[in-house]
Amino acid sequence: MTYRRGIVIAIGLVLTVGALMTASAQAPAGGQGKGGGQAKGGGQGKGGGRGGAPLYTPAPGAKDLKSVLFNWAWYMGMLRSSDERDLLMTLEYQGKGTVQVDGQPCNVTKYRTSISYQTSGERIQYTGTRPNGQACSNVEVLSGAYAWNEDIPGAELVPGKGKATPMPATVEERMIRLWASPQGAFKGAMAGTSDPPEMAPRPQLVPANVSVAGKTSVAWEGNKPVVTFPIPGVPNAIASATLNDKFMAERVVVKQGAKTYEFTYSNYKDWNNPLNPAEAFYAGRMIEKQNGAVVRDITTTLTEVAQMYVVMPVPASVKAAIKPTNQPPNWTLNANAPAAPARQTAAVATPRLADGHPDMTGNWGGPQGPIGGGGNRRCGPTQTPDGGINPGTGCKTPMDNFWVDYEWISPSRFGLTGNTGEALKPSHPMYKPEFWDKIQELDQWTNKEDPIMTCQPMGLPREGTPSRIIQSPTDIVFFYTTSDYGGGNMEFRDIPIDTGQRNAQGLTLEQVRSKSVEAFYMGSSIAKWQGDTLVIDSTNFVDTTWFGRGGLFHSADMHMVEKFTRKGDEILYQATIEDPDVLIEPWVMPDKILRLRAGAPQVIHERAFCEVYEQGNVSTQLRH
Repeated sequence: MTYRRGIVIAIGLVLTVGALMTASAQAPAGGQGKGGGQAKGGGQGKGGGRGGAPLYTPAPGAKDLKSVLFNWAWYMGMLRSSDERDLLMTLEYQGKGTVQVDGQPCNVTKYRTSISYQTSGERIQYTGTRPNGQACSNVEVLSGAYAWNEDIPGAELVPGKGKATPMPATVEERMIRLWASPQGAFKGAMAGTSDPPEMAPRPQLVPANVSVAGKTSVAWEGNKPVVTFPIPGVPNAIASATLNDKFMAERVVVKQGAKTYEFTYSNYKDWNNPLNPAEAFYAGRMIEKQNGAVVRDITTTLTEVAQMYVVMPVPASVKAAIKPTNQPPNWTLNANAPAAPARQTAAVATPRLADGHPDMTGNWGGPQGPIGGGGNRRCGPTQTPDGGINPGTGCKTPMDNFWVDYEWISPSRFGLTGNTGEALKPSHPMYKPEFWDKIQELDQWTNKEDPIMTCQPMGLPREGTPSRIIQSPTDIVFFYTTSDYGGGNMEFRDIPIDTGQRNAQGLTLEQVRSKSVEAFYMGSSIAKWQGDTLVIDSTNFVDTTWFGRGGLFHSADMHMVEKFTRKGDEILYQATIEDPDVLIEPWVMPDKILRLRAGAPQVIHERAFCEVYEQGNVSTQLRH
């Protein structure tokens, strides 16, 4: 993983206004807690997140489970957005130290961990030498209930590249290591409080003034809370996490039958790249023991948190060799609210044109982002007015946290791109392993590399779904009003509908397109009817746009198929993207439901002015 430092591009006022507009567009804006440092006193803080709900603040010295869990995540810097949800879903880590390999110490100079808590996965790569000078290295992977070793990262995902060796006997050990890690232990404790576990908003699902919720409990040893919880997916494995005076895990002991795992953590701080401080704390030293013997002793050198691109696709050979018995948690984003799956339930008649096809004409509202709130999070307990995220100013008002939180709440990084209920299952494009580091590096320099930061159109699928549609028997026009910093704001597509007619040269629409070598931001599209579904086939894309934030690039050979099915006042939108140059499989995006908005035709304004300046005066890796 490469961490570069240097100059980035800023869009100044346009960036600021665009960022606020995008946050508002992603989810209903909630009220904001009042600025300042850690809230004093007990009860509820003013303001709130989604729907203006009050911000939860534990009473000073509170010892109940809800207070302890909240403080644990709050002090660790895991609660983000004005909704204060646990949004730390992926993590990149680098360190060095010692790993026991086949009973012998391996002095590792490279120890890299890539974690996806969403998919219960971890890839650990280490390289070093034994005392006798012999090289030692491995790539250990856990993905859900599967475990295997790779000779190269992503082995066998591309035919003929690398070897994946199934390791069924290590599944439980690797699950324990994941869910006993500094952040994983909190998530494991949360998983024990409810089924399915939630991504912890403040954490609402835990009752107040109790010491036990579900299978998770808290007891106090002197002035230290000890949280006990089952390791997710590992039968009979019980963890006890002892927290220090800053509610950070200093010791996690896991007992599983005759085995005892002990993890000790120390020297917590923000280990992120100095160009992208996150106020998310990680242990500077981690020691792992099994039955009293040290098996890993790692010192942290660098981290990168907040939704980095981390995937663990399971090779076919591993799936064939392992029959899972242990299941990791299926996380939800809002388990205490009814899901809104992408299902058409309209009871009114479907309007049709004279030719009998459904008429898509109208103003349409698409799904909102499932992550509530904006970036205006109240100042946390580790932030002070003269320090913290912004050196020299720190956190004085919630807006000070906007700049760093915004990279955490991006739906495309989170993999949540559909309707609320459907989007709870992360959906990421699966890139070939050779591009994994490139995506992370593009994301780290997103303020320079993202094409919209140079005022380019967003393109597809980043534009999302159309907000206004005008349809005739021979064409359909889409207007998009999505704003994402400097790009977007207003784009349109006029797509011909194939009626089987030929032009003066006797060519079909498909033949005309096949002769074109010109590339377009929105592609070259042709629509066809399949029953009541309008299928739009698009090719000839420029290769400079992204699927979304996060460095999610594509090639010029991208092929996109969209389906629009209107029933009553709803449109079911489905999309699949093929790009064999960079993806290992087609990306089937989550279904979305568009709903008709009442009222007069929506006014579509011209595209907002966008200007690039200050190229060479700004140096930061805060990702938009």
